[in-house]
Amino acid sequence: MSRTQDRKNAFVLLFSNTFGIDNSEDFKSQFTKELFNGVNKNIEIIDDIIRKNLKNWKIERISRVAKCAMRIGVYEVLKEEVPIAVAINESVEIAKIFGSESDANYVQAVLSSVSSFYKKYMQDNNLTLE
Repeated sequence: MSRTQDRKNAFVLLFSNTFGIDNSEDFKSQFTKELFNGVNKNIEIIDDIIRKNLKNWKIERISRVAKCAMRIGVYEVLKEEVPIAVAINESVEIAKIFGSESDANYVQAVLSSVSSFYKKYMQDNNLTLE
């Protein structure tokens, strides 16, 4: 299974979670499990980073699709295991597949802002991922 497909699987699990559906046993790969668990363990940091990069918008108003795609992207940016451009592109593609073009554009804009913001945020707040 490709990492792209693993990200899609993690997205589906995270999206289902927003409706209170716990399917955390449905991991199709180790990478899917790492993404799902990583996002959930670090959700407060991830959502705070998203909030700080929104322009005239509140996180509560973002579509679930865009929010879940952003969360995966922010987590991957923070982990620094793939190039930032890859993390952003993969999240944008997920938003296109499961949402709309406007979701994808919004994910692109926010994650582009995150990419230049996250290191200082993590250092200033003395944070690391779990």
